[in-house]
Parts: sequence; structure tokens; C-alpha cells
Amino acid sequence: MWGFINCTRYFLSFGAPKVVLHDATMIVGTKERVGLLVPSGAGKSTIIRMLAGVETPDSGIVLRDGGGWPLGYTGGFRQELTGEENIRKYATIVGLDPSDFSAFCADFSELGEAYFHPLRLYSARMRGRLAFAAILGIPATTYLADDKLSAGDEKFREKCDAALADRLRQAGLIFVASNPTATKDICEKHGVISRGKIIMCDTHEEAKYLFEDNSQDDLTYEVIDEELPSFDLA
Repeated sequence: MWGFINCTRYFLSFGAPKVVLHDATMIVGTKERVGLLVPSGAGKSTIIRMLAGVETPDSGIVLRDGGGWPLGYTGGFRQELTGEENIRKYATIVGLDPSDFSAFCADFSELGEAYFHPLRLYSARMRGRLAFAAILGIPATTYLADDKLSAGDEKFREKCDAALADRLRQAGLIFVASNPTATKDICEKHGVISRGKIIMCDTHEEAKYLFEDNSQDDLTYEVIDEELPSFDLA
């Protein structure tokens, strides 16, 4: 199972508290494909980081199983290591054969000789290619995505989309996005985060309508003092 139980998470923006989640609850199955619509700048990355276990809520419980991986996540890469060395380190962490995993990532990423160069020499697009190759090479039960399901040029994005579609025959997806069109076809369940609450909808059209109707209000929403719990916002 994945989700949140009575979770609250705030962050400071220019000295003022901004709400990401406020006593929010959502429970989804491991292999369900769920799209959550969130306005730009309202905490999409924070939500994914909490689900991935990289960040913790200020209160409440995060539900996660042991087989979830965030698409395109580069946080585990070390800049002084080569692409190959980083991938072999990943393989050791997730329990895969380093040589087989490295061969897959080298082929999928299409980095050529750059695969054997330090990551500090990579462009953002090259790092994205390596990150997507790594995650798509791991047998996940659920993929976590922050606003995009692929990276790189059109040809490489199509390659990522095809690989992900194949993986989703046996895996789930939690896709947090600001564009309703992005979640329409790939997700089977749809929800909206509005004023810190997760509202699940019966259809994508309902979610899109609610999202578009509430987006402007959410961008200007400020938490009043009485609503703030006693935890430290720093």
C-alpha cells in the first residue's frame, strides 16, 4: 500500500509558511496507477520525496512498500564517480548483478563513451538519461513520478515511454503533475491536492475541473496562525 494517513507538511517560502499537505489522507494499492494534480510550486517534489522516504512529514504516517522508485531521481549519484561506477553502486544497493545492470544502463542511456566519464562532466540531459535508465532497469512494484515520465530529446522520450508502459503491466504508478493532460491516459485513478487536502475523484474530467477551478486559490493560499501545529517550521 502507498499513501498518507493524516499527514501534514509545510515549508517556508520567503519567510511565510506554505501548505503542501494538511491532515491529508490517501491510500492506494501497490499496483494502481494514480494521478495527483498539484499546482506548480505547491510541493510536487516534496510529495514524491515523502513517498520515496527521502523526506518526512511534520506529522502523520506515510505508507510505502519496499519496491517503489522515483523516475529520474539523481539524488543517489556521486559527481566524482563515472556513470558506470554510479550504476554499479546502485546495483549493489538494490541487489542486482552489477555487470548485467551496467550493461542495460549503458545501452538504454545511449551515452556512449560518456558513460565512463565522471558525472561532474555531464549535462543535465545526460544525467537525466542515466537516471531514467537506472530506474527503468530496476524491477519496481511502483514508480513515483514528479511532473514527467521521461527525459531527453523526442526519440529518447519515446524510448522511455515505451519502456515504462511495458513495466506498468506489472507495476503501479503515482504520478504527481501540474498538467491534467499528462495524467489522463496513463492513470486509472485521479485526484487533486487542494488547500493541503487530497481529494480523490470519480473521473479524470472531474479531477481536471476541480484542479482548474481551485488552482488559483491554492497558489495564493496562506496558512493562518490558528491552523499551524506546534512543530518547528525552520
